[in-house]
Amino acid sequence: MNRFSAILILIWSLVPTLGAQDPGMESIGTMSVELIYATNGEVDVAGLTTKELKPETIKALQAVKELKFSEYRLLGSDVSNILNGYEGWASPLRPSKEILVSFQPIKRVDGNRLQMVLEYWQGKQKIFTTNPTLTKGKAFYLVGPKWREGRVIIAVKILTLDK
Repeated sequence: MNRFSAILILIWSLVPTLGAQDPGMESIGTMSVELIYATNGEVDVAGLTTKELKPETIKALQAVKELKFSEYRLLGSDVSNILNGYEGWASPLRPSKEILVSFQPIKRVDGNRLQMVLEYWQGKQKIFTTNPTLTKGKAFYLVGPKWREGRVIIAVKILTLDK
């Protein structure tokens, strides 16, 4: 066998691995990120594009001791894939990239719970990082910074989680 044939055989043997998919890029579920404006004053200062929240969402927010506000409005939302081994991004104020939430799974606790790294970014600056264990179908609320006479609240919820 000549050198050229040996190189061809080596390349041919590597072809299946060259086309192999990265297991870290596999989607293991989906996550919803909502950006909520909360205030005890006028909601008009948040802008005209806000939407009313569902009554059950308002009730859940009011049940949290630290979130006692009289008014809540939805500023925006995004649904993103949760990747097996890589960081994902949600942009709840599309098309703006001014406010972003990054997330990456750390470990699966059980079939319905996943520990994640969550980071809140505003104006290309990381505001805070947390590592909660999220339960599929249950919203996790993060109290964000003060904004326009109120507060920003980030609601993160795993919508689907593959077994």
